Amino acid sequence: MNFIKLFFRKYFVEVSPVKRVISILVFLFIFVVVGIGIVYAITSMTVTDSYNDSTKIASAVNVTVDTVNGRIFLSTASAWSCGSTLLDTRDGKSYATVLIGSQCWMQQNLNIGTMITGTSNQGVSTTSIQKYCYANNEANCNTLGGLYQWDQAMGGSVTESARGICPTGWHVPTHNEFTLLERTTCTSGTCAADFPYDSVTTGWRGTNEGTTLKNVAGLFRGLLVGNRETNGSVAYTGAYGFFWSSLQSSASAWVRYLNSGYATVSRSTYTKAYGFSLRCLKD
Repeated sequence: MNFIKLFFRKYFVEVSPVKRVISILVFLFIFVVVGIGIVYAITSMTVTDSYNDSTKIASAVNVTVDTVNGRIFLSTASAWSCGSTLLDTRDGKSYATVLIGSQCWMQQNLNIGTMITGTSNQGVSTTSIQKYCYANNEANCNTLGGLYQWDQAMGGSVTESARGICPTGWHVPTHNEFTLLERTTCTSGTCAADFPYDSVTTGWRGTNEGTTLKNVAGLFRGLLVGNRETNGSVAYTGAYGFFWSSLQSSASAWVRYLNSGYATVSRSTYTKAYGFSLRCLKD
């Protein structure tokens, strides 16, 4: 405080008016020169980026990157086609898809919902979905998919081909849609007899269709993840793969299943309380 008083006393009392004017002009001159220098430096700055390195773009959706002229602009969205990745916007998970004959299948088991222990029954909500994971470990659902009771898989619906808990535009396959898959996969001369469009034929059917469908390098890639038993335990992992259809039969529903020791495919009905895998089919 004393320094400020001393400065003002010397500047305004001891310094002559002429010197004060000169000092102010010098200060203004320096301020203007520095300001001009800053403006010049900014306006003459050279940008060295060539704007042609598209790897610097973290993500581009419906965007065209013009690396020649150094510009980015919106482009027309391309239509989704089977074989492309399916993004489930509900939880951000992605699924491979595959065209088998005329059908577009998810190539992975559905994995959506909150894990609950195998000793509890699931609900029927399509917004608060529940799932079982092998060994009650979420990491197993990430690789094997979730296991669902039929009512949960169908989201409370009993209508064949209902969307259930599948992503928008997809549904729980019908019994006959599984039959079409089997016929498409079939290479014998007795496909129609082996895989009839009825709901009375049961048991192991066909010749080598099961081997084709469970081939992890093939098209369908049916994983043998086992199932959740009605007593809450998980069984047959590595030996069986069960897949729900949307056709019910009283307190049961139709299922397709594969076995590590069989080359064929089995069709049967199981009580809805079991926890099986779910493969969604495009509408």
